[in-house]
Amino acid sequence: MAFGLLELPLGAVVPTSADRPIQGSAEGAPALHIPAPFPSPMTDRSFRPPSRPRPPPSSCSEYSFQQRFRVPAPWAFRWCVDFAPEDWTLAGGNGARHVHWLTPRTAILDDSFPGSGARRIRKRKLVHVYPRSRSWVGTHLTGPNFHSQFRYSIVPDGPAASVLRFEGRDIRWEGAPLGPPQERRVTDRIRTEDAALWKRLARVMERDYADR
Repeated sequence: MAFGLLELPLGAVVPTSADRPIQGSAEGAPALHIPAPFPSPMTDRSFRPPSRPRPPPSSCSEYSFQQRFRVPAPWAFRWCVDFAPEDWTLAGGNGARHVHWLTPRTAILDDSFPGSGARRIRKRKLVHVYPRSRSWVGTHLTGPNFHSQFRYSIVPDGPAASVLRFEGRDIRWEGAPLGPPQERRVTDRIRTEDAALWKRLARVMERDYADR
């Protein structure tokens, strides 16, 4: 399971028959199975930059937080980057996720979830995973927050615990540019929502670790 790039927040679903484990798994960590590479997203016009200049974003929120896990760092990292279609359900959300692995350590996450009214929001994110530093980076390719980027790293907190260090740059495009007071309120709200999400995920992770 991994929920590292939903940000509270279609293509082929991750197959199981062609799975192969990523190299370098830490002892005792859950196995991460990577399907055969998906065709390049550059063949999809939605991944190409706009042909005309866009207006400036309405806001750009830079924020960070930390979340402690009562789980060893190697295990926590593997859990976080084991992206799966059921990620939304595990976090208590109402959405759908499709995972396309381009290389053993590069993936496209294709998420959709309800928006306001009857609208449905869809986001595509490019994720690079770096096992040596126990980190991963997600960049929004499409959706209302395109060009936003989020960085995650897992660091040890003793032999039996770890800490997620999160850094985000959330870029929003709807509406006119916000003034500094309004932008600070947006940043505070996004930080609170994302931190609350990871508190919920910490409980799920710790439960999975206890049940392993």
